[in-house]
Amino acid sequence: MNQIKIGNFIAARRKAHGMTQSQLAEKLGITDKAVSKWETGKSMPDLSLFNPLCDLLEITLNELLLGEFISEDNLKEKSNQVLFEVITSWLGKDQWEYPTQFNNPHNVLKLQNLKKVYNTENTSTLAVNNVSLEVSKGSFIGIMGASGSGKSTLLNMIATIDKATSGIIEISGQNIAEISDEDLSAFRREHLGFIFQEYNLLDTLTIYENIALALTIKQSPKERVKHTIYELAEKLEISDVLSKFPYEVSGGQRQRCACARAIAVNPSLILADEPTGALDSHSAKQLLETLVMFRRDYSAKILMVTHDAFSASYCDKILFMQDGEIKAVLDREEENKHTFFANILDVMARLTEGGPYVL
Repeated sequence: MNQIKIGNFIAARRKAHGMTQSQLAEKLGITDKAVSKWETGKSMPDLSLFNPLCDLLEITLNELLLGEFISEDNLKEKSNQVLFEVITSWLGKDQWEYPTQFNNPHNVLKLQNLKKVYNTENTSTLAVNNVSLEVSKGSFIGIMGASGSGKSTLLNMIATIDKATSGIIEISGQNIAEISDEDLSAFRREHLGFIFQEYNLLDTLTIYENIALALTIKQSPKERVKHTIYELAEKLEISDVLSKFPYEVSGGQRQRCACARAIAVNPSLILADEPTGALDSHSAKQLLETLVMFRRDYSAKILMVTHDAFSASYCDKILFMQDGEIKAVLDREEENKHTFFANILDVMARLTEGGPYVL
């Protein structure tokens, strides 16, 4: 979308209705400065203002996003153009590369016939039912499903937070059921990295210290700690906030700090639980591009739980869970992001409708 063209169109329509910037701002309940930024192409209106702005300027949403009037003859063509531009802007440019690491036969994670039953005094609930999967080196796997589908329970068992009722979980060839409770903390530090929706950073430590903590616990040499942090901070564009505390930086910067902390110790597997849930759309895109970069540049192995098709479109493979089972599997193969996104929506629609879906 051409923001300057849209801004000029907004300005022209405002003037055609005899309104000043102040008057338009007052009607929308915003500042004069916001309107000025729109009209100079420096920013776009918030999504919540699209409809009231169109009503005030007597234009359609398509005309607003296109930055010009649409004649009846060109309505379909222009509307499709606007839709394509919006989707492209939303999903971003496709920088995905097919991971050659998929050819590596070694599996970082292997689940066999995994089950989890929660028993209460009167009822038994089967939360995860006979799930089997393998995660290869360099994989970015998404697990999708509605609330109650079992995806978070599955992630918690892999994270050693919860124990399986039956079945096998192997991480880097080690059956985690055979690890004693005393050794589980050390195993998590050695093999697992975590990215949570709420960041889980320590507010009393700076961004630098939060990242350093994971390396210090692992007893990394001091010089390696410093080099690793500065290298990751530069890649994640948080170098200028390393000395600040988590409450002093944006949500996106906090989450990128959490990403740096997760990858810094070179874990066998990174587990991400709805990592974009607390982020705005711009920060969410930055985070997802960071995870793709980790998979590409560091051969990171990532398992991400999400209910969001946009987030899932960045993955290499999607597992769709429903009623505790994996109902469908979608491989990206060499599809571009837009096609993969459309295929994800198609599978979600089929599963929601309750119809059969052939894997």
